Amino acid sequence: MSHPIAWVPAERARHASTDPVSRRGCREYPEGQRVTTLCGQTVEACEGELAWLWWTCPDCDDRARELVGAPPRPDVGQRS
Repeated sequence: MSHPIAWVPAERARHASTDPVSRRGCREYPEGQRVTTLCGQTVEACEGELAWLWWTCPDCDDRARELVGAPPRPDVGQRS
């Protein structure tokens, strides 16, 4: 199932966005593309395997789950 959300590593975190991806047939933003995230930031996309291991922005995760109708993360009550 396709969703209107793409994940983007940027600012040392994995963010989510509904901005269009400029590379046809790809669900990743190219290095340097400016993207507006679901948490309200405007960030510059990063590429690379290590960037995908950065922590997930909790605000983007919450909003992405709302948009696709997924339940909240089970650890949501444990955030500090």
